[in-house]
Amino acid sequence: MRRFLITILALLSTSLTFAQPKVAINIIIGGMRATDLDRYAENFSNDGFKRLKSGGVTFSECYTNFVPSSDQMALATIATGTLPSMHGISSTLWYDRASNNAVIELFKTAHGEFTTEHFLAQTLAEAVKSSGKNSQAITIAHNASSAISLAGRVSECYWINEYGNWVTDACYAKYCPSWITAYNEVGFNRIYILGRWYGKLVRSKYINTRSTDIEVYDIYSKQKNNQQKKGSNAWVKEMMITPAGNSVLFSFAAKIIEQIVASKENQGHKILNICLDVPRNIVEKYGPDSIEYEDMLYRLDTTLAEFLSHLDKQFSSSKEYILTLTADHGVGQSSISQKQDGFNVKQYEVILNAFLSAKYGQGNWVLSCENGAIYLNRDTIYAKKLSIAQVQNEAATFVMQFRGVANAVTATAMQGGVMSSKSAQLMQNSFYPRRSGDIMYCLQPGYNYINDSKIAQSGSPYNYDRHVPLIFYGGGISSGRISRRVDTSAIAVTIASLLGVTTPDCADGEVLYEIDK
Repeated sequence: MRRFLITILALLSTSLTFAQPKVAINIIIGGMRATDLDRYAENFSNDGFKRLKSGGVTFSECYTNFVPSSDQMALATIATGTLPSMHGISSTLWYDRASNNAVIELFKTAHGEFTTEHFLAQTLAEAVKSSGKNSQAITIAHNASSAISLAGRVSECYWINEYGNWVTDACYAKYCPSWITAYNEVGFNRIYILGRWYGKLVRSKYINTRSTDIEVYDIYSKQKNNQQKKGSNAWVKEMMITPAGNSVLFSFAAKIIEQIVASKENQGHKILNICLDVPRNIVEKYGPDSIEYEDMLYRLDTTLAEFLSHLDKQFSSSKEYILTLTADHGVGQSSISQKQDGFNVKQYEVILNAFLSAKYGQGNWVLSCENGAIYLNRDTIYAKKLSIAQVQNEAATFVMQFRGVANAVTATAMQGGVMSSKSAQLMQNSFYPRRSGDIMYCLQPGYNYINDSKIAQSGSPYNYDRHVPLIFYGGGISSGRISRRVDTSAIAVTIASLLGVTTPDCADGEVLYEIDK
């Protein structure tokens, strides 16, 4: 009888261990709309996106809950479990009110060095790292700003530099681990560069019809690889705008997983953040209605399937890890498919300054317009002995007359109470007084800012920009599809709950109870 009870207790102990996974893998696909999972499902394999959907819990109505939604703002919200109004990453550029003339670049010092000092809220990676002596938090991304947005102030953080190598910075560590140095020396990142981009499918199989750079054929045919010349760094730029970049990132992620599993005897919690910036680069350059973007998704599906297969080999069961797949934000329609003119920020900046000069007297009234925010020159306002609120109101009223502007709200109004309109509420959610502008505005549906390098952009309050995929897989979770509306601030707190670690300090998102264990 005693031996029987001991056996039962041992089995229960094992069951509880599986019910509380120790490893979290958080995949963020830059610029991917939630609708892409269904739109292109016909050409996906059964082992990539479809495997996650069929085996995990899909939240079909997940949205970013703030505007504008820059890459870093969106990633910081996923990482901290709270909105930009709390975590403070409210823009990629802002004016320092102390000097009134210094533009602050996110995660950069005045001397151009990387810094984590702009973070005000604890990230999930930091929370996991502080959960125990043997805990580990690693973040990888194509871009430094994306990696830092997810990592926060204390964790391992790596990105690709202009030479195609994996690097970190002194704000995290002086040197990369020896295995990463060896990885760089072998040149693994360059292996995936094929030269010209050829379509994975025949033309008739694609849903989209517009293409620019990709070679798509009506019949399958083998093409010779056009390798870049040895010694040239042109391949790094190519990697950042072709599907090869996704393969590079997942290859590195697979090596990290091997390192994590090798140290599995250390019972601390572990998290790996994987941020793919290449999909965002491709959708912004070619548009969501392009064959280039569609082909990238099919190739990403294959790469994802290979990564999941690698996890199968490293872990005895998917119950041992929890995998999350989401996106930072969606993207608008291609500007070339829109009938409206683009919104010229610099032109309207000059017009607004002329209006305020005509009303209040000549002066430098507008410092800059950055990321949907207008910064007024408060020195000029004080010199004219005017009320800041008064000038803000006049400027916002005038901005509403610009063609393409849907709404404009003053900083005074956002600090004074809850907004009535949905777009204003979304702007208020991203308003951080010490960094945000005097006026925040958003554009009408379909409008893009004039930008020679991007034909599709993000940052609007509309569903095509804010609707993102969200899937939880592994950890013993039962499959299902949840249609209730949730937002991306729920991701960090839910992962923390599944891992059994304390939620990030400032997190106020709701735990998704459908999968909370």
